Amino acid sequence: MRITRQLVLEISRHEVPVGRAITLRVRDEGNNPIEGAIVEAGTKRTRTDSNGRCEITFYSPGFWKLVAAKSPTDRVAYESTSSLVRAVPRSTTARRPRRTGPPTL
Repeated sequence: MRITRQLVLEISRHEVPVGRAITLRVRDEGNNPIEGAIVEAGTKRTRTDSNGRCEITFYSPGFWKLVAAKSPTDRVAYESTSSLVRAVPRSTTARRPRRTGPPTL
C-alpha cells in the first residue's frame, strides 16, 4: 500500500534582494523534513539536505516560481508544491525612508 504525502515549501522571505541567498525548507504535512527533494526556479535547481533545507540565489529581478518535488519510493508518493518569490534590485531594498515635513532643529 502506498501513502501519499503533500509537500510543504517554507520560505524565509517572499521578497529577496538580487544576489542574496534565500533559505528554503521542504517538509510534509506532519512537519517531517524531506531529504533529497528537488527545488526548481526557472533553470536553477537544488536538492534539500537531511534537514529538508536548501538555499537558492536569484541574479536577476522578477517574480520566480519555486517548485518542490520528490520522486516516489516503494511506500510513499509525494505531491509537489509551489510558491512565488520576488527578487528585487538591491537599490530598492536598500533605500532609506525620506523625511517629510519641515527640518528639525
